[in-house]
Amino acid sequence: MENDRLLEDRLHGNSMFPLKVYMVDYVSGNAIINCHWHPEMEFIYMEEGAAVFQIGEQSLTLNAGEALFIPSGQLHSAYPIDNTPFQLHAIVFHADLITSNSYDTIQNQFIDFISSPNSFTPGIIQGEVQWMEKMLTSLKIIIQLFHRKEPVYELSIKAHLLLLIADMIKNNQRDYKGKNQQDSVKINRIKQVIQYIEQHYHEKLTIQELASIVQMSEGHFSRFFKAFVRMTPVEYMNTLRINKAAKLLRETDRRIIDVSMEVGFDNPSYFIKTFKQQKSCTPSEFRKL
Repeated sequence: MENDRLLEDRLHGNSMFPLKVYMVDYVSGNAIINCHWHPEMEFIYMEEGAAVFQIGEQSLTLNAGEALFIPSGQLHSAYPIDNTPFQLHAIVFHADLITSNSYDTIQNQFIDFISSPNSFTPGIIQGEVQWMEKMLTSLKIIIQLFHRKEPVYELSIKAHLLLLIADMIKNNQRDYKGKNQQDSVKINRIKQVIQYIEQHYHEKLTIQELASIVQMSEGHFSRFFKAFVRMTPVEYMNTLRINKAAKLLRETDRRIIDVSMEVGFDNPSYFIKTFKQQKSCTPSEFRKL
């Protein structure tokens, strides 16, 4: 899965069937999935191993055979647990796939609700609970259907998605009937900062500059940022810059010193050291892979 963008602007699937299933079993830098968000909803199913997911302010450990739901527009990321091997599947789909053609009861009472960033409090879907076991079965079927692409697989996937949504709403009535809307100010502040970093990563950025965007002191901002992103602002900027550099090294023949400067490193030695820490090889070695 491409994870070097914060606000994803690509289409998952296509306009006729906006759903795609991704398999991820590798770490990029310090993260499995770097902090980002997108307008689509997402189910994560952990096939093997374990990983830590940060969804908004909440941190969750997902183990093999478990799943979780990530609402539309929710800030999220994933990180390895020590050197534990893992394999996960991400089912990413747009609300358009399950939207009613006319504004009917289903759209009004259920689809609009599930499409909200704060629709559900993040939680683990586990097989120990009967209705959750049913959800896990549907998720595994969706993954199989997507990869096999047998006749009418699209219809079957949509049917299982609707069953998943029905089970979530039916069994989370406290959330559905009007949970206290969490203050989204903190999330929006983080989004503001990471969008700014995305737009200006090639420039010299300081903690003071980033803190001023959300009107915080440098110390408060650094703690605030790490609580959500699980990296310091400098670690996050370096991760983004290294991913951008890797893309340039793979797709162009520019000199390594030029690539380092283009992505915001003004010290080539520091660039090479940071690249090796995150990619386990030097930029020259990476280019030959």
